[in-house]
Amino acid sequence: MENLKNNQRATAITVLTEILENGAYTNIALRKALAKAPHNKQANAFVTELVNTTIRNLILIDHIIDSFSNADELKPIIRNILRISVCQLRFIERVPSYTAVDEAVKLARAYGFERLAGFVNGILRGIDREPNKPAFSQKDLVIRYSYPSWLVNSLVKWLGAKGAAEFCENSHRPAQITVLPNTCKTDAARLIAALEAEDVTVTPIEGSPMLALRNTGNIAALSAFKDGLFIVADPGIMAAIDALGLQQGQTLIDLCAAPGGKSFAAAVSVNNKARILAFDIYPHKLELLNQQQKRLGLSIIETKINDALVFGPALAGLADAVLVDAPCSGLGTLRHHAEIKYTRQPEDILDLAKKQAVMLARAARYVKKGGALVYCTCTVAREENFDVIDKFMQSHPNFSLATANQILPSEYSDGFFTAKMCRNA
Repeated sequence: MENLKNNQRATAITVLTEILENGAYTNIALRKALAKAPHNKQANAFVTELVNTTIRNLILIDHIIDSFSNADELKPIIRNILRISVCQLRFIERVPSYTAVDEAVKLARAYGFERLAGFVNGILRGIDREPNKPAFSQKDLVIRYSYPSWLVNSLVKWLGAKGAAEFCENSHRPAQITVLPNTCKTDAARLIAALEAEDVTVTPIEGSPMLALRNTGNIAALSAFKDGLFIVADPGIMAAIDALGLQQGQTLIDLCAAPGGKSFAAAVSVNNKARILAFDIYPHKLELLNQQQKRLGLSIIETKINDALVFGPALAGLADAVLVDAPCSGLGTLRHHAEIKYTRQPEDILDLAKKQAVMLARAARYVKKGGALVYCTCTVAREENFDVIDKFMQSHPNFSLATANQILPSEYSDGFFTAKMCRNA
């Protein structure tokens, strides 16, 4: 098994298995596997690309495999060997086809499937010889972008046919790293200069204070990161920060704060001169939030374990603004987390919507008269967004709806929903 431990493609298969059989998040599974594997930086980058590209195109890859295979059912390891190999043949051009096929055959033997090595070889050589097979309609979003049928149907219901197609195309692109300058320490121009001095490619995002980064390597190793000059976040969070309208000296309650991006952005927006109560149910996540606050040089965020589903009488009428960044289906984040396409189910959305409604109702009781209640998610599911707000407004006549906006995935941003309700004075 030592040869498998040192094999980059075997590491990719380990990660793929963890994601598809155990429901792991891709980034977490990758981090754990790479920490154990004796690969160099370049090899780690290849494993990461191989896993991410395979997961992003999984349904299409399986469609290709099944079109060339007569087997009724493939053993899980053999299917995963074929998956990463088809990924190399069809999506990673710099890998020679003979290498992809040869390595797949070696893997089949290394995993103890000597009798299936010829089968693997035959399928992959057939796929390599016929690069345009199988043909499929470019309008078939299920195959083209690897979206389950139920999700495509739901997207059409939520966004219309054209919106669903645009969503799939934009969500299929690999995400870029985006950051918000920490204006308590620097400004955009100085941050750009600092990043470029570390050979990072920086692109200002039009209409946003945020920057898109490329060629970062390990971002945590950058001096600009260590010095706390920026917050890693998606541009969509700025809609929530703008909606809060937090002013210096005011109190904000962030009910589902971890990992802290919105609390940090809110603190920066008031130049570290307010009070932010950052709550979450996971102690280890709050500890990480505290560590990041220290890195950023912020001091106004107070963390505490708190369940957003349970009303806390001591918080009643305390806050000028309350943020409910509710746990959601995450369907707006598929650029970062393609595995969600395969792990989420329709019933999950309805279950989450019920919890979101309870959280929002509890949060409303923490808002001062004249204060703001902001609800946001990183999904495009109408049941979790507009429907939750509609039900809230029907049962809370003491609130007025100010805004409710759905942001769809784009070149730099994930999908994001924000609604602002104002408590009547």
